Amino acid sequence: MLRVARALVVHELLERTRDRWVLVISLVFASLASAVSLYARSADAAAAHLAGPSLVTLISLVVPLVALVLGHDAVVGERERNTLGLLLSLPVGKLEVVLAKFLGRALALSVAVGLGLGAALAIAPAAERAVMMALVFPTLKLGVAFLSIGVLVSAVARRQITAASMAVTLWFLFVFFYDLGLLGLLVVTDGGVSQQTIAGLVCANPAGLYRVEMMTLFAGPDGLKNLGLAVPLPSAALSAGIWAAWIALPPVISGLLLRFEKAKR
Repeated sequence: MLRVARALVVHELLERTRDRWVLVISLVFASLASAVSLYARSADAAAAHLAGPSLVTLISLVVPLVALVLGHDAVVGERERNTLGLLLSLPVGKLEVVLAKFLGRALALSVAVGLGLGAALAIAPAAERAVMMALVFPTLKLGVAFLSIGVLVSAVARRQITAASMAVTLWFLFVFFYDLGLLGLLVVTDGGVSQQTIAGLVCANPAGLYRVEMMTLFAGPDGLKNLGLAVPLPSAALSAGIWAAWIALPPVISGLLLRFEKAKR
């Protein structure tokens, strides 16, 4: 069973590294990250310190999209190719199949993130390299969380085009419209919603939690207070719990959906 699961992981990794859409988006990410580093290298010392926050903005936009593209066809693609039944007939459980696909694609995502941040690090000024290195692990957490969401989308959707549409819609919702919705909530309630509630809702979104953690990294624990937000940030344990939930729960739910689907048949 372990040998079959390992073979599935390797197969997914090899297939995803040959996916032209993933390659294109990864190269775009690497090019943009390199452009940020080039700007930091050519700018004065004060402007160079903006390289880290600029990379955070770029990462929070591009990495979720790469991850959702990687994950959206994990299950539905097999269903459309009529190979899902064959895959589920292997001597591994439904959950193990989903986890193998998830892990293989997570490794491919790590390659994409490494390509982008590695290109930025290679040409970054020496003073900024330590800051950029600190972005690697949080960026992987962000990407794997959205990859997990993409895998769940692939288990729910019945057609690949539907899964792709759902993935793009979720990208817009999590990355753009979520914060706008919270701002609209504040406007509609005329500030009646507490800052603590808004902060909790922001941190419930993996993209928002990533931005908050990176703001803390660059501006320190009092960074939000300097912006007029006198609310405590989530503890390290709570943040870890939120990340663990986003990363682990969607693949588990996907495995349960496959099991239920097989039982119905």
